Amino acid sequence: MSLILKLKAKVLLKEEVVPNIFLIKLLAPLIAQEAIPGQFMHIKCSQDYYPLLRRPISIHRIDKEKGEIFILFQVVGEGTKLLSQKVRGDELDILGPLGNGFNIYPQSQKIMIVGGGIGVASLLALAEESIRQGKEVRVLIGALKRELVLGEESFRSLGAKVDIVTNDGSYKHKGLITNLLEEDIQEGWLPDQIFTCGPKPMLRKIAEIASKVNIDSQVSLEEHMGCGIGACLGCVCKIKTNLSAGNAQAEEKKNNKEEYDYKRVCVDGPVFKANEVIWDD
Repeated sequence: MSLILKLKAKVLLKEEVVPNIFLIKLLAPLIAQEAIPGQFMHIKCSQDYYPLLRRPISIHRIDKEKGEIFILFQVVGEGTKLLSQKVRGDELDILGPLGNGFNIYPQSQKIMIVGGGIGVASLLALAEESIRQGKEVRVLIGALKRELVLGEESFRSLGAKVDIVTNDGSYKHKGLITNLLEEDIQEGWLPDQIFTCGPKPMLRKIAEIASKVNIDSQVSLEEHMGCGIGACLGCVCKIKTNLSAGNAQAEEKKNNKEEYDYKRVCVDGPVFKANEVIWDD
């Protein structure tokens, strides 16, 4: 885990990219140097103590040379509403970078990135780093409708191949993003790794798809957080503990049991191996 910093970051840019979803660029050289794709920041959204808790916001882009960090977030409550009202020149009290990010294997050549809805926010920095390492990158973006498609041009500008699916068919393909992933695999494009973030039903289905064809898959989980540093235990999820248990694992399956432990999304995640996550809860 990288060094965790607490500092003031100046707002350099704020824009509403689609209805109710905002992009903010921050000047934060120290955090930019430490951050890796998949991590997040804990942001104080007001000058006083309302709302009391910070808000966890994924790191969208990292520009180490300029010392800039980008965040992309949706207004869903009072904290993010206040955050969306910031203007250029304001300062944000931020804690970060937090959590464990994505793990790109050196031997991987083909990378598939799958983002559903606002889950796209944590994946652009991953695409940038993958391409910087010389990987072939494909990106699948899912949205309810055309007006809510996020990041298409940003991914294309990196050189990634991008495909899009909308639930209502108003743009590109109609249907579910998981169907598009299955079609790509069936047509012979087998990635070495799949990285994804989005709604939990989508993540669960991607985990199933990846498991069937034995592709390494990593998921970024989204959970409500309190402290963001592992102390409050407010963001735990169930993670399997018997993946490499050999005969013991077989015995567990025979008895319809599965060993698990509770892991904290804020410090043990937010990125986990997809086959480790227990999705039934």
